[in-house]
Amino acid sequence: MAHSVPSSTADRKSPPCFATNDDLDLFTLPRAAHKLSVSKHTLERLIANGAFPRPVKIGRSSRVPRTDISIYLDQLCRQRGEKPGDS
Repeated sequence: MAHSVPSSTADRKSPPCFATNDDLDLFTLPRAAHKLSVSKHTLERLIANGAFPRPVKIGRSSRVPRTDISIYLDQLCRQRGEKPGDS
């Protein structure tokens, strides 16, 4: 019996095998701290105090989701009585 094989690889859709830096949704602790304009030590203290969500563990490394950073900044703006995006 013959098996049908696509005539070209263009007929098949496959996900990209790697993500570019623009596509990353997880940050290392130093990168997340930089995004928040605080030191890594300050970010670790915020996490320990429960003021910032615990990072995601992947093996032995910790990563901070982009959404956690956005939510945290939105909460800070609301506490100050500002709308997110106002400066």
